[in-house]
Amino acid sequence: MLEISDLSKSYGPVHALTDVSFSVEAGKVTALLGENGAGKSTLVKILSGLVTPSAGTIRVNGAPVDLSSPERASRSGVAVVQQEISVLANLSIAENFMLTQPSGWLRRGSAAAFCKPYLERLGLGHVDPDTPVGALTIGERQLVEIARMLSQNARVLVLDEPTAALADTDIDLVHKAVLRLASEGNVVLYITHRLNELEEICDAAVVLRNGRLADAFPIKEASMARIVHAMIGRELDELYPGVPTRDQSALPAPVARLKGVATRGIASPIDLDLRPGEIVAACGQLGSGFVEPLRAIAGVSPLTAGTIEFDGHTARRVAQGDIAYCSDDRQLDGFFRDLPVWESMSAPALAQSGLWGLVSPSRLRQSVEVVADRMTILPAYRERPVHALSGGNAQKVSIGKWLSGKPRILLLEEPTRGVDVGARAEIYRLLRALAEDGLAILFASTDLDEVLGFGERVQVFHANRLVHEAPSAQLTRDQLATWITHGGIERE
Repeated sequence: MLEISDLSKSYGPVHALTDVSFSVEAGKVTALLGENGAGKSTLVKILSGLVTPSAGTIRVNGAPVDLSSPERASRSGVAVVQQEISVLANLSIAENFMLTQPSGWLRRGSAAAFCKPYLERLGLGHVDPDTPVGALTIGERQLVEIARMLSQNARVLVLDEPTAALADTDIDLVHKAVLRLASEGNVVLYITHRLNELEEICDAAVVLRNGRLADAFPIKEASMARIVHAMIGRELDELYPGVPTRDQSALPAPVARLKGVATRGIASPIDLDLRPGEIVAACGQLGSGFVEPLRAIAGVSPLTAGTIEFDGHTARRVAQGDIAYCSDDRQLDGFFRDLPVWESMSAPALAQSGLWGLVSPSRLRQSVEVVADRMTILPAYRERPVHALSGGNAQKVSIGKWLSGKPRILLLEEPTRGVDVGARAEIYRLLRALAEDGLAILFASTDLDEVLGFGERVQVFHANRLVHEAPSAQLTRDQLATWITHGGIERE
């Protein structure tokens, strides 16, 4: 059992955690829930030995443990699997295991035999330990990450959003492994923003809000309303705004039209119309090509066939600011993480905020303030560096920075990955309002609930081909999953 008693952590006047107490039973999967900024990351850093608490005690099986460094946390049997997968793709599975063992203890010749039992425990017994990690699926890489932690005699496993970047098939793979670990008597603390995972694999949940314990309960005794209320402190009427039902022929003329387009990531040419006011979803498994239409329009993926028309005219370039593109890696290219929010958001507006190459700071700040107000980024946050924001607010910065240029097309990859339920609902409402103002939106997502709940029209990709297109109202989740995994609907 993992017992946390009166745990607190302060950074000067800021209280990241305050008197948090709860326990996690061995043999069960306990979810750790909360909005971005609720204190989950601070708790994970304490358990991993990266941060020292200001007060409180942590016990494993009744005995206090020293988690003052990552090495001591590991010796205490506590292992944290971070959201960002750290196994090295250019090394084999066995070589990755060697990196986590004491220097010189595990030799190359014996590494394969050493890691085999740990792979078998997670359902990867069929995989050759000499296989390069780069040849594995993302889900299999996540399991290799967990297996490495098991090889260090971990008894307490903290899994930080292990399925955040996974498609459904890989999610199932990870779920089976997590349940197997719990059945072996391990302590499993499972952090997730995917609330559907609670009923699928979790036995209990602990909820943090504003650095304090908000609630703790067995999953079978909790309604979704109770879970959401504990997380955000209020009722959530609906996660997704209503998807409008309308006649395609009554929509305005396309602002962009893809005709027979192919790229290196699309094996068979595709067609696609983007119309003002419409939200279109593209979905598929990772590597299936579902992000390629966005990247082709943005100019990131060069065309190998076909044409893209803007306002009915074939052109290699469109007016500056007409297209806004947000990739799936907002940390890399979504913003300047060390700059204040308002400066990071102002970068695309520099050309419109002055004359003859001279920028007017007041005019620039004014344009950013208008957008920040619309994106509901509180004034108190606008002077903070972006890296200090929650995931939801950081995503608002990533999207909002383009809006001062008044784009006509908005392209979003994984628009709510790593974002809590309250912020997700807010982002969906903001995007729906932008569409109602005439913006054409195309988003790519591996979250099938998001695709069906937010997209009006859905394009489904499998094996680098567009295999199906339909209004979201005509698709069920099971049908969508079958198209994604098999390229078609299985018929009896």
